This record gives sequence, C-alpha cells and structure tokens, in this order.
Amino acid sequence: MCYGTILTPILLIAGYSPEVAVPTVLLSQLIVDVAGGIMHTKVRNFTRKDIKTALYVAAPATMFAVLGAFSNISLPKVVTKTYIGVLVTLLGIMMLLGVKFRKTFKRLILISCLGGFNKGFMGGGFGPVVVSGQIVLNHDPRPSIAIGDIAEIPVVAFGLLPFAAFGALHFSPVFAVVSIPALIASFLGPYLTRIITEKNYAEKTVGLVALLLGVYTLIKVF
Repeated sequence: MCYGTILTPILLIAGYSPEVAVPTVLLSQLIVDVAGGIMHTKVRNFTRKDIKTALYVAAPATMFAVLGAFSNISLPKVVTKTYIGVLVTLLGIMMLLGVKFRKTFKRLILISCLGGFNKGFMGGGFGPVVVSGQIVLNHDPRPSIAIGDIAEIPVVAFGLLPFAAFGALHFSPVFAVVSIPALIASFLGPYLTRIITEKNYAEKTVGLVALLLGVYTLIKVF
C-alpha cells in the first residue's frame, strides 16, 4: 500500500505534469502488482480461500477506476486529496484503537469502489483505503495486504484505458526510473508481510502508516 499515494505527489513536485505522472504510476504499479501478487501467493499470504474476497474487491474497483480516470481532467484534485486524507486518517485511527465492524460484502464493495476511483483519478489512494478498510471490517491483515496487491492488477490495467484512448499515455524515461527499484522491492514486501503478521505487528503497523499518510496528505493539501 501507499505506492501511488506517495509517488504521484513526488512526481508532481519534481515537475512532471499530471498527464505524465498518473499514467506512469499506473504502468509501473501494474508491473509491481503482478510481481507482488506472485510472491504473496508463493509465501501463502494469498490462498484459494481469498479468491472470492479478491474478486469482490477487484470488480467494483475496476469499474470505478475507469470513472476516476475520466474524471482526472475535470474535477478539482483538492477535493479528492482532502477526502483521501480524511478517510485514510480515520481508518488509521480506528486500526490503532482496535475498532472493528462486522464484515459484509456491501461494505467491502463500498470500500473497493472508493479505492478504485482514487486509483484512476490520481494514481494513488487504493491500497490505503482497501487494505485498512478490510482490516477495520475484521479481516485478517495478512491476506488483506495480499488482496490489495492482487485485486489492484485489473484496476490499474483498466485505469490506463482512458489515458490510452485520449492519447495521453506516454512512455517517458521516468517510467523506467520508478519501475525498476519498485519491482525489486515488490519481491521483498510479501516476506515482510509474513514476518509482521506472525509477530502480530501487522494491524498496528498498517494503522500507523495509514494515520501518518492521511495526516501528511491533509498537510500537503492545506
């Protein structure tokens, strides 16, 4: 989680336009998610019993990613950034406090729709919402993290389609710069996931990261 949410503003600060930054993040994320998904499966963070949940996350998120990508050029980004900052901050606080809600597929689909729209709109905001949202819905942190990676594959793939359709998909050198180290890290992340869940650190770790990320997002907005 947090790949696109962190990388997109960094690219914007570095001087790249949103039309270059967002497709670059989506393209590199596609590579990272495929590699990460393979590794999560290899270390059994993701098993057959998680497939149904992954589909419930991926299907609505993919549709809303396309909607978010189309909205990229028309809606004020300050609105979405503020909303993401508030939502992720609240989810982080709830995880640190141990707040839980009964898991229903309607709630899971709602979280997936929000995460998918975020990804298509600004290249980030999928993982923090989907992963922390699953944990708040009383889902095991270990598969929650893996599902976030695997369910994101069709989300970023379809999120790229509107950019391709409007000729806004550019293969700039920055794509290789961000993709190669991220690909290397994607092979290490699933092992870290397994370690922190075995030591019962996962929920508090994800909660703290979500809280800090949400607060950081709000500071950047205001």
